[in-house]
Amino acid sequence: MRLRRHTAARGLSAIAVACVAAVLAPATGAGAAEVPLSVTDQAVADRLATRSLAAALGKDLAGVVTDAATGQVIWAHTPAEAQIPASNAKILTAVNALEAFGPTHTFTTSVMTGSTARRIVLVGGGDPSLSARQLGGMARTTAAAWLAKGVTRVRVEVDDSLFPAPTSAIGWKRSYTIEDVSPVRALVVDHHRRWDTSLDAGKVFARKLVKWGLDVRRVARAVRPATSTVVTESHGLDLATQVAAMLKTSDNDVAEGLHRLVALQTGFPATWAGAQAAQSAALARLGVPLATGLNDGSGLSRQDRLSPAALVAVLGKVFDGQHPNLIGLQQGSFAVAGVSGTLAPDYLRYVTNPTRCAAGLIQAKTGSLSGVISLSGFARGADGRVKLFSFLLNRVPSTLTTRRAVDRLAATVTGCW
Repeated sequence: MRLRRHTAARGLSAIAVACVAAVLAPATGAGAAEVPLSVTDQAVADRLATRSLAAALGKDLAGVVTDAATGQVIWAHTPAEAQIPASNAKILTAVNALEAFGPTHTFTTSVMTGSTARRIVLVGGGDPSLSARQLGGMARTTAAAWLAKGVTRVRVEVDDSLFPAPTSAIGWKRSYTIEDVSPVRALVVDHHRRWDTSLDAGKVFARKLVKWGLDVRRVARAVRPATSTVVTESHGLDLATQVAAMLKTSDNDVAEGLHRLVALQTGFPATWAGAQAAQSAALARLGVPLATGLNDGSGLSRQDRLSPAALVAVLGKVFDGQHPNLIGLQQGSFAVAGVSGTLAPDYLRYVTNPTRCAAGLIQAKTGSLSGVISLSGFARGADGRVKLFSFLLNRVPSTLTTRRAVDRLAATVTGCW
């Protein structure tokens, strides 16, 4: 591993080198890490050694850059340091969901019979993509069935018992709910941000029933009876589409819903503790053990900790050819520098020099909390090869100035500057 120049510039310890080598050991064997850097990669390493010293990056930068095909470390600084990752944690949530379900999986929302002939139960399957259009289609079928029985006055009940009663994750500020995330429930429509997304979905469904001729007298929460039968059901968007939308827009609600669903799919309870255990187990199966735990799926928790080495190791699974469920993440799932998502021009990213040259060359997940800025993803290098990177900054101002400082590091990875 050739890191001598950076070692002199930033004091990269032998322990740190050993840590990153252990986490990022390439599939081609340990010897691949001993190959000298190419001229192109050495230029990137030298520039990062200098540019990572920029005052705007603060004194608590941890980062790593590798070659996606070989796993060779191009540059690193305290890569095993556990940092608050902010929304970069969503990369793990996305990977775990795709591995657990597959990219074509869809989640189901059902309408079922209730305890009496006048009760209709809307059952949440945890689908983050449930839409009012879907509810309208189910309402039309449901209304026709009830009218055919001569029943016109009904009560709508919502069953969101797939997930337990919501609580806040460890490390969430009280202000996060509902400013940044809704209480996590198994029923939500059109990504509405509400204190009670289940009752909100029930009310939308009730209005659709009224449109088709039923008189809805009440909407309430209830668990469907054991004898309940399915009247109609609807499938949401495929998981690959949902994951891409979550990553591009950094949707906390989708992330937390998928976090719980992975737990259930892999045999854990849909509690915070169960989802955390499922998350750790899923990453261990990928060969990426977490030195410390995450408390949620969105990265909102200020007690979450991740290292750049772990994030790049997870990103490496997208490109290693051994995980077909993850291949779709290689294109169109992350925000594109200067083009889309949270890296779009509206966010003033990659639209000014010197980073403008990297527009379209970087796909990454952004992250921001008070005092935290993060950026992890992959870039097309000047040699045409894909480079993986993760830059995590703690104890810095959460400002555009800091974000653009990190953007300069990512632009350096492309070799365009």
